[in-house]
Amino acid sequence: MPLIQRATALRRVLSIFAGGKEGPIDLNNIQFSRVSNPFAARGHLAAMVTLSLEHLAKKTPEVSFVHNFPGPVKSRIARDNTVLTVVMRCIFTVIGPLVNMPEEECGERHLFLATSARYPASQTEDAVNMVRLEKGVSVAQGTGGEEGSGVYTPDAYGESAGPNVVTVLAKMRQEGVVEKLWEHTEAEFMRICGTTNIWAALNRYNEGQDGGARKL
Repeated sequence: MPLIQRATALRRVLSIFAGGKEGPIDLNNIQFSRVSNPFAARGHLAAMVTLSLEHLAKKTPEVSFVHNFPGPVKSRIARDNTVLTVVMRCIFTVIGPLVNMPEEECGERHLFLATSARYPASQTEDAVNMVRLEKGVSVAQGTGGEEGSGVYTPDAYGESAGPNVVTVLAKMRQEGVVEKLWEHTEAEFMRICGTTNIWAALNRYNEGQDGGARKL
């Protein structure tokens, strides 16, 4: 993040998962290790990503964050050999050619998300260093429902999340879920790495591996 903050242009983070598909987070099962309802998993995990980006945006308001849902794209998402993924592969084999977005188009859309002035940071960004908006294209609505908030959840076609998602996220903010989620994240880093500083943890790992000859 310090490197992104010092960038002279395009201070932006693009996370590709399920933006706009957020649902309630089960605070008693944050890691979702107990899957009682697989259909709730996407909403739970998508909300974790979006709210984590909101936390980072508060700390770094000069950086913009985009959590995108890419839509149906040919990939190896169902590569595991569980019963569910085998069934998914069979279904995708049949319907994939009918619904999948071409890889080239998907790449073009994500280049737009990464470079367009449509998704500015909450603080003023230099639009000269981004792809300027075409006539008739406005700044996107953020996760809180207002334009230009610094955190965005566009779908496969660049459209912002609907009012239902905005309401779900607002409710979780009011309940302090963002703070609880981040506390959990830092606690996990501390448990696993002994520090909440990921770079310090990686350097410590490298020093242990080869006596400090290799540093990140």
